Amino acid sequence: MLRPLNTADHFTLMMDHEIRQSGLAGNFCALVFELDSAIDIAWLQMRVTSFISRFPEANVRLKQQGRRFFWKQHEGDVNALFFHHRATDSSSALTVIEAIINRREAAESALPVGFHLVEMETGAYFMLRWFHPICDAKGAELIMHHLLKDEVLSDGENPFNQLKSKWGLWKKIAMGIQAKRHINHLDRIDSSLPKVEPVIADQLKFQIVTLDRDDSKAILLQARKEAGMTGTALYFIGCMMRALQRVGCDEKQGFCVPYAMNMRKRKALFPLLGNQVSFLFAQASLQQVANRALLFSELREQHKTTVRSGLDVALVPLMEAGAWLPLHKYGRIIRKGPKGEERSSFWFSYTGESDPKVEEIADAKVNGMFQLSQVTSPPALGLLVSQYDGCLTLSFNYIGSQIDQQWMEQLIATVQSELTGEVAA
Repeated sequence: MLRPLNTADHFTLMMDHEIRQSGLAGNFCALVFELDSAIDIAWLQMRVTSFISRFPEANVRLKQQGRRFFWKQHEGDVNALFFHHRATDSSSALTVIEAIINRREAAESALPVGFHLVEMETGAYFMLRWFHPICDAKGAELIMHHLLKDEVLSDGENPFNQLKSKWGLWKKIAMGIQAKRHINHLDRIDSSLPKVEPVIADQLKFQIVTLDRDDSKAILLQARKEAGMTGTALYFIGCMMRALQRVGCDEKQGFCVPYAMNMRKRKALFPLLGNQVSFLFAQASLQQVANRALLFSELREQHKTTVRSGLDVALVPLMEAGAWLPLHKYGRIIRKGPKGEERSSFWFSYTGESDPKVEEIADAKVNGMFQLSQVTSPPALGLLVSQYDGCLTLSFNYIGSQIDQQWMEQLIATVQSELTGEVAA
């Protein structure tokens, strides 16, 4: 039986095509949990088997028919979704994790989900790597929850399809026109990009910065003060914009950053699979970025206008139309402005505190969690912010061959100083 990809799934599949065209593995993402001790491998294998028996739709493979893409049930061994690795210490374990996120698989044979245990002499890392078309970051959190729990899901309608079912044809056309005007407005500013070397992309690299509870609390308070109660994501985006300008980047007219809007109901334990997101944009000119107060005021007003005017969902009909295009054409339309230049200055994600929270895995306490995501070239850089037990973790994901390591170190330090508000306006 074939299950069609939803509109947002197809969007992430298009990004998979663009990432592969850049020279990288594909649209693979990961949640990585740091554990304080080793865990029972047999127990973990049992949980993976149980999870797949309860959610067989997680063991599928991509299939193309004409221009449409579907998930096809896979009859292979479910134990093939679990992998056991060994490392001597945290540094070598992170090297193993880097190899996992960069492992190449053809889109048609890629595992939708893979569970990886990296054991060290003391402690371990548990990693869920997923092929992004199967679900979004919230879906990955829910997969982890149901991997460890035996709860039975109540029936619930897919929120993405539920939203679209309310719109008639003329409503969709009007929304599409509104979204196209919005994109034309965004394209009036050419996006500045990170400084990159003009060489072929090789593999994703990452650097992880975990802030303690006190520093994290101070940053979140600063975010509410400068970006408003609902502007935490905008605060991280704005600080990243300012940091890029301070350390030096390919300065054009400003910055443009896409970020996701989750359509799921809060506290819902379903649906696990299928992306349930639309997309928003944060944009600022170089003049606005140079003035900290002006920048966050602008980003706040942008967000308010976007939500009030319905632009937060107006992009959905365009995404739906794009699902009928060949992936390469869809990617060119989404990524490139009228002058043929990259729209996005960097990739961004903020998921906040995990909910439901994974506190332990097989009696091993979880000490922290971070995220990984492949990116395209350009912009060759992404910032993923997660939160665990009150502590923020910044995951800087970048293309190793294109971004200078010393520049990256300067950027990380500058982002931290911006987040704490230690810099002058």
